[in-house]
This record gives sequence, C-alpha cells and structure tokens, in this order.
Amino acid sequence: MPEDFYFAYGYNGKTATRLYRFINGNFERFSPEAKAWEADPGQSRIFVGEDLDYEEITEEQANKITVLV
Repeated sequence: MPEDFYFAYGYNGKTATRLYRFINGNFERFSPEAKAWEADPGQSRIFVGEDLDYEEITEEQANKITVLV
C-alpha cells in the first residue's frame, strides 16, 4: 500500500486554500466548516498530474494550517 502523506494547495506557511491527506489508501479533504477530515475519493482523479499545483507537507504542518476554502 502507498505511504500516507499530506498535501496543500495555495500553501504559504500559515494558510492553504485546500488541505488533503492520503491515509490508509484513501483521500480525505479537511473541511474548515466541520473542522474535520471528510472522505474525498474523487481527489484521486484530480491528484494525478497536479504535482506543480500542491506542496507535500508533514502532518505537523497540516495540523497548524488555517484552511481558507
């Protein structure tokens, strides 16, 4: 199984427009409204080929980000 990782779009060190993680083979998006991770299986189709648009980050960085969208 692929390694777990976190990634953010529009990341500037403190905020991000979108925040995702790949955990146990599943994509999840952080919902700022719910303040919780929500399943987002559709991200797997978008993720491929977008490596110039996002930044891979650590779990610790992800826990400190304010998500704007």
